[in-house]
Amino acid sequence: MGNKQGKSPTNTKGGKKYKIDNDVVKQLQESTNFDKVEAKKLYEVFYDLSNGGKEPLNRDRFKEGLTKLESCGLKNLDNSPFGDRLFDLLDTNKDNTVDLQEFISGLSILCKGTAEEKLELSFKAYDIDGNGYITKSELSQMFQQAWISGFKALSYQTNEEVNKDDLNNFSEEMAQIFADGAFSSLDVNGDGKLSFNEFKQFAMSHPKITATLNGSKRDVPITFD
Repeated sequence: MGNKQGKSPTNTKGGKKYKIDNDVVKQLQESTNFDKVEAKKLYEVFYDLSNGGKEPLNRDRFKEGLTKLESCGLKNLDNSPFGDRLFDLLDTNKDNTVDLQEFISGLSILCKGTAEEKLELSFKAYDIDGNGYITKSELSQMFQQAWISGFKALSYQTNEEVNKDDLNNFSEEMAQIFADGAFSSLDVNGDGKLSFNEFKQFAMSHPKITATLNGSKRDVPITFD
């Protein structure tokens, strides 16, 4: 026989026990784009990372959570070059932590949001100072993170060590070149900054950079799609 209504089952993972609050799972399902199974799995991921829900996620724990999404049947965000920016964007109350609602609501957009929602989130990721526009410097900073992410992944994949200073210098140079080229075509009105509509044309082309290391290549998406 199944559980009586209102009774929360006990979940055991990694030797830790906690009760699954079905009412919370239902609320999360109703307030996001996730179905019941997905909401429950993400609830479990969060509770595993947050000491049974007693602590919100810090930056490192949040990034660890991104590595577990694929096991929940969701889009793999482990390789996103923008983990730090994701944390900042999902931390909506700016307390330097991500709580359960912030975690699941944010991932709902990233994993199952509409194209427009993902475009808006991508724009916010690039708009580092939050003033509603993207400067060439901000574009370059985000491109640099993508290059670094790509080369680090290749280094791990090929077991080839990459000098940190060389990586930073090369990534900065390539990001600047890439940003110069992109900005010249995107800044239609020539005001030195990109509006959402100008950025949208760029993001809708599903842009990516390609990092190469000793013959190996890795494509890194530079927007959320």
